[in-house]
Amino acid sequence: MNSSFEKIKERISGRGAKAILAFSFLALSILIYLIIGTKTSPIQKSESFRNPEVFGQGNLVSFPSGSGGLSRFSYWTVGVGDADFAVFAPAKVIASIKTSVHSGEKIILFDSADTTQTYAEYRRSRAVALKAFKDLQRIRDMYANQAATGRDVAEAESNLAVAKAESAETESKLRTIGFNPKELDAVKGPSLWLICDVPESQLNDVQKGEEVLIRFSSFPGKDFKGRAEAIGDVVDPALRTVKVRVSLRNPKEKILPGMYARVDFGDPRTSVIVVPNLSIVTVDEKNYVFIKESPGVFRRRRVELGTSGDSKTIVTNGLSEREEIVMEGAILLKSLSFGF
Repeated sequence: MNSSFEKIKERISGRGAKAILAFSFLALSILIYLIIGTKTSPIQKSESFRNPEVFGQGNLVSFPSGSGGLSRFSYWTVGVGDADFAVFAPAKVIASIKTSVHSGEKIILFDSADTTQTYAEYRRSRAVALKAFKDLQRIRDMYANQAATGRDVAEAESNLAVAKAESAETESKLRTIGFNPKELDAVKGPSLWLICDVPESQLNDVQKGEEVLIRFSSFPGKDFKGRAEAIGDVVDPALRTVKVRVSLRNPKEKILPGMYARVDFGDPRTSVIVVPNLSIVTVDEKNYVFIKESPGVFRRRRVELGTSGDSKTIVTNGLSEREEIVMEGAILLKSLSFGF
């Protein structure tokens, strides 16, 4: 019996030794893994998660390779092509030109009493200036024939100067509200005049003489074709708009002074650079895009803009063909580049 017991004891001891040896090997493997992992993981972590760097006072932004932020970007390849934009401007019928059934002379019906009074003052002052000019000529002739004195000539010259000043003042008032006095004299009926307020920034897209599309609030779904006849001489200091006068000839519908409309100035362009509005950022009234120089590296560049549409804008200076710019993600680069 003792011998059997000794054999069992030896078997148990052998199994325990093997278990201890296996456990020791496993523990050693884990220790080696932890030591190696501790040495390598900070490097991997620093490469993958370190922040983007900004150089040259924000002109260059660089992301580390494999950065998660790069997944937020989409890109647009710059090219030259055609674009068709439109400038929309609110408008109002300010005058209706008709022909008198009795005398055949034109009758101008303005949308406001103030404009009517200004036009009447202009016509009166012009008549006074014409009379003063003729009086001066007559008195000079009389003076040459010794029938008038030098004092009479001086008085006639003074009267003409005052009359010219008053006429210039009333003409200036008419021009301010969008009327050219010479065109008022030459206009023929029946026709309508509308005044549009075009933003100063879009004035270069409006051409004198171009055909326009007119939509009246009183006639929904119906389009009228007119013509841009005159562009104002002054900019409204508050609204930063310029008045553009549009004419509409021989309308069949009963369109009255004071009615509101919208004027569409078509603006087709050829061989221009157009970029998405998403790619443009504005800081201190200056416009920028971000050029993709290489994977993860972006350079800020200032650009000059032309006509803008709902989703795209013409770039007149600052970009070349085949350059790649950031579209989605430009706001992120803006905050990194400018520090806010």
